Amino acid sequence: MIKHTAGQQGKISWGWLSFSHPILDSLQLPWFDIVAPEPGPALAIIAGMHPNEVAAMEAALRLKNYFGQTLERGSVAILPILNMPGLYSHAEFVCPVDNKNMNFLAPGDPQGSFSEVLVDRVLNGWAKDATVVIDLHGGDLREVVAKFVMCQLTGEPEFDAVTRALAHQFDADAIVEFVADQTNNRGRATNELPWLGRHAVMAEGGANGILDEENTLFHVNGVANIARHLGLTRDAPAPRVRRNQVVSNFFKVEAPASGRLYLDVAAGETVSGGQRLGAVHDLFGAWLADIIAPSSGLILMIVNHNITSRGEWLISLAPVAQ
Repeated sequence: MIKHTAGQQGKISWGWLSFSHPILDSLQLPWFDIVAPEPGPALAIIAGMHPNEVAAMEAALRLKNYFGQTLERGSVAILPILNMPGLYSHAEFVCPVDNKNMNFLAPGDPQGSFSEVLVDRVLNGWAKDATVVIDLHGGDLREVVAKFVMCQLTGEPEFDAVTRALAHQFDADAIVEFVADQTNNRGRATNELPWLGRHAVMAEGGANGILDEENTLFHVNGVANIARHLGLTRDAPAPRVRRNQVVSNFFKVEAPASGRLYLDVAAGETVSGGQRLGAVHDLFGAWLADIIAPSSGLILMIVNHNITSRGEWLISLAPVAQ
């Protein structure tokens, strides 16, 4: 890992990050470092794993300025765009070099393909000494997501208490505390780093690749609250106004057929088991199949493009008691 410094102003320095691994030879990532005069915890903030999730990427830029003004202890390292190969082609979900989704490749593989090596070098090189890794996401071109946070529990009470406290610094519609024995949601940094003894949280908030103030501030304020919680800053926290409902997992609701998608529900809504969530029609407009809620739950994410294919992940549903 090589840092090429391009500029410095006050506590903030910035430049381009490159890697010595041959498969990453042509890659350069923008970085920011903010270092306080007093030692303390270290934050590592990642955005742009999916390069259409622009509210999260904007938040990373604003956090650079925020910490430049407020940081009193410790350090903050920011990678505002991780998937540089997909940035200007507006790649959805995947890195175009190897067509893999970085979000499910943690903790990475130094012997793997481009995306696997990059995830390894970022998590186990650039962020290896971080007190907490914060991964910001939300709202690819065909997605609308509720404002929610994810963290992984391990079954070790003291470690999990710290992780929970970090996740609860976000003012969210939902906080997903993945239980230790869950297997359907793995591969994210927030899922895998805790098993290595490292704290991590992941935030989702955004829609359809659109830059909007509400989702940007959701990310900014959540990270700022983590910094206050850890003693890096001392300014007043933003008020908490959302439901902050704790759930233990979420599951896919898939398209039952290929065709035209018509959803009856939105991200953030609570639905009942057996409720119709929408329908798929054929290309002539005739009904093919209803989409039915498998359980009562909170909708965390929907795919809202009118054209869908059989088996596509349409809805993330977090079970809740009714």
